[in-house]
Amino acid sequence: MNHQRLIPLEAMRGLAAIIVLVHHVLLGFAPYISGLLPQARNTRSFVGEWYFFLFNGTSSVTFFFTLSGFVLCWSYFNSGDKSHLLKAFFKRWPRLAGLVLITSLSSYLIFQLGFYYYEPASVISNSTWLFNFGCPTPYCADGWATRFEPSLLDAFTQGLTTFFTGNSTYNTNLWTMKLEFIGSIAVFLIAAFISQILSFNYLITASIIFLIWALSINPYLVPFIAGIFLSAIVAKYKTKIRLHFALSLMIIGVYLLSYLIPEKDFAWVGLIQYPTLIADNIRIIINTIASVLIILSIMTNDLIFNKINGEFFSFLGKLSFPLYLVHTLVICSISSFSFITMHRYGYTDELIFITTFLITLSSSIIISLPLICMDNFWLKKINHIASIVFKKNKSLTLHNL
Repeated sequence: MNHQRLIPLEAMRGLAAIIVLVHHVLLGFAPYISGLLPQARNTRSFVGEWYFFLFNGTSSVTFFFTLSGFVLCWSYFNSGDKSHLLKAFFKRWPRLAGLVLITSLSSYLIFQLGFYYYEPASVISNSTWLFNFGCPTPYCADGWATRFEPSLLDAFTQGLTTFFTGNSTYNTNLWTMKLEFIGSIAVFLIAAFISQILSFNYLITASIIFLIWALSINPYLVPFIAGIFLSAIVAKYKTKIRLHFALSLMIIGVYLLSYLIPEKDFAWVGLIQYPTLIADNIRIIINTIASVLIILSIMTNDLIFNKINGEFFSFLGKLSFPLYLVHTLVICSISSFSFITMHRYGYTDELIFITTFLITLSSSIIISLPLICMDNFWLKKINHIASIVFKKNKSLTLHNL
């Protein structure tokens, strides 16, 4: 089995992106069904149920980060070739910035053409999340915010610098890009430390130290750290586990991905909370454990790995990043317009929601298809440039840096 191409894990990233889409459709058009927003939650909301992983985009983001920690250093850990790590380090920003810039400029164009309908749609659905699309971050945290004036220069700048500033007014989904970029840099540095300094020894002790450090600095670094050390352990020990045990780990992992708040099927979490850990930290820790269990079950059992290793799953992996970037723009434009139109014609809430979801999913996939081609082209160009640069600088090593 060739684990150098991690198609099964990329497929999981695609599924997580779809869950984020579902998460945002619920936030925008049926906030009380999911109960994701504290102010839009009742006893019938799905939050707290064991199957909430189907709607829990918050845990999917943690899963994204854990996957990044695992995948970004996997090739390096298996080959020992420092150039793999160096190339990945220098390619990371341009690799992410290509599609992000395109979607930021696209959002600016949608603003200018007046094709965003999220404000009137939010009044119907009573969703502050939908209404607050496009508002400056400090002013939209607590409710209904005022709009901002879109600027071409601002959209262009934001597309290139959101990785450093965290600004995401043209696409609220970009709030994760700063964390992804910072987490990626941490992955490369710690991977070098594991290989060059620790020589793959003391992995458990080192992981505990780094996890405590991450929790004290920024809890969102925790899944990256967990992914790095899981990658190192699997690469070093080549562990294989039996199918029934792997499936058990996956089931537990999926269950824990449903956690958002300590209610219903997760009331037990309230018994283990510590005063020094705020609620978000506990959620990130539990969702990270879930992500680790799922990745471990896939990477340590050949049958599971091979069952989700094929062309369709490869497509899911390629779809994940474009879908993640475009679906919020679709929700605030095409989906919001259809939502408003169906309400005017008096269709039932159930039919409106199902139709809006299907329109969002299909439109997002269709729009993502050309972006997949652009992303492939951009990635080839970056790889070509990186190969030339590193070929001309054979003496460049981690020691020199």
